[in-house]
Amino acid sequence: MVADSSDATGRVVGGRLARVRGPGASFDTVVARGNTSDVYAVGADAVVKVPRPGVPEHWTDIEAELASTAHELGLPTPMVLDVIEVGGRRSIVFERVEGPSMAEELVANPRRCDEMARAMAAIQADLHRATAPESMPTVADRVAEKIAAADELAADERASAADTLAGLAGGTSICHGDVHPGNILVGADGLMVIDWFDAAAGPPVADVVRSSLLLRLSGEPPAVPTYLGDVPAATLERFHATYLQEMLPVLLDDAGATLAWEVVRSVARLSEKLDAGAADLIAIWRSRCDVTRASGTPLADVIRAAR
Repeated sequence: MVADSSDATGRVVGGRLARVRGPGASFDTVVARGNTSDVYAVGADAVVKVPRPGVPEHWTDIEAELASTAHELGLPTPMVLDVIEVGGRRSIVFERVEGPSMAEELVANPRRCDEMARAMAAIQADLHRATAPESMPTVADRVAEKIAAADELAADERASAADTLAGLAGGTSICHGDVHPGNILVGADGLMVIDWFDAAAGPPVADVVRSSLLLRLSGEPPAVPTYLGDVPAATLERFHATYLQEMLPVLLDDAGATLAWEVVRSVARLSEKLDAGAADLIAIWRSRCDVTRASGTPLADVIRAAR
């Protein structure tokens, strides 16, 4: 990929992007806003994802490489067209997919909740059927880094979480690491998965557990996570329940591993510091529940109900 030059206002000169919109292109139409970046239209056929100030520069290159790998494997994701500079920040140009996010579709058409939940489960299962290349990081390595940064816990608890992680089996499936309705586009040609920064090689259960964490209400009082926009709480709870029913074969294959992934993923999630649900995550970690208990973590309850 070729990095083009730009001035401080985000005007791009030359390179592949010029063939999309012409020399001197500028970006002023916001298509979407995320936790760490904003997405702008580039003509009718492309968008540029611009990280906010303070986001490490190398994150752009990591995401571009992972997204390109996913596309080359034939997975449903927009093509990376270029990596450029916009306002002095390295940014990714993607082909544009017309259509709402699945989160927006849930707001507009809540009656499609079960249908959308099943569709998300199906597309995630498709990702898991793909084999990750050796160049892709592992889920275990990514989770270990986040556990080390979870300073809400004492050092001995972080060490215990790392030990639990080390005892879990790895895998070679493509694990997106951030599958939720805000990261799925409902396009004319089908669903497309975006935001590949957290992609890694690992066991499907690790990815399903991560999605479950992302679909939960958090905070006090419980509220919908900000990255899911205006999705009503009742809709999200139903979506989550339907999604878990679709993923039961994965969750039940090794219930002990599922619950272990839930506790270590909860610790790792603490390091992201994005939501008000830290107390919920800490409670999951400290429960250390097993399948013999009447209740415990959300996934322990799902497993017991299914047996």
